[in-house]
Amino acid sequence: MLAQGISTIALVLLAASGVAKALDPDPTRGALKAARLPASSPAVVLLGLGEVVAASVGIVIGGGWLAPAAILYLGFTGFTFAAVRGRIPVQSCGCFGRDDTPPTTFHIFYNVIATMALGYLTITGQSAVPWSGSATEVALFLAFSVIGGYLSYLLLARLPQTLALVGKS
Repeated sequence: MLAQGISTIALVLLAASGVAKALDPDPTRGALKAARLPASSPAVVLLGLGEVVAASVGIVIGGGWLAPAAILYLGFTGFTFAAVRGRIPVQSCGCFGRDDTPPTTFHIFYNVIATMALGYLTITGQSAVPWSGSATEVALFLAFSVIGGYLSYLLLARLPQTLALVGKS
């Protein structure tokens, strides 16, 4: 059940991140360019759309269909680790389609935990959402997953900004 909760929250965040990239590819394009990866706007839009598809299929079907989301999170882990260690000179990871999302150690931990949970469900063939529960249970699970996704966004994107402002005062 824990892996399902973590995975569904990670999938909600992945979908939101994908939408943000598709709507405004420039921040992610800058981060990819700094890493010397393909950095065209169409490539970033395709990445964003791929994130939305991987998240949606992972939520609806689960099992082996969670593998693309796990692979995406594994890639995010490597990218963020390189950025935090200073190997990629970026001020923003571009993960939420914003210029002001600095990569942090917390990003690394979040991505590792998401990768592990998604990988576990992929290997065991379980779904991210416990669809066999009652309609009320599934609705509550999904509602709390959306809330968890939003809280994850706040922790990853807004907390570093807030701490930076506090440090300047």
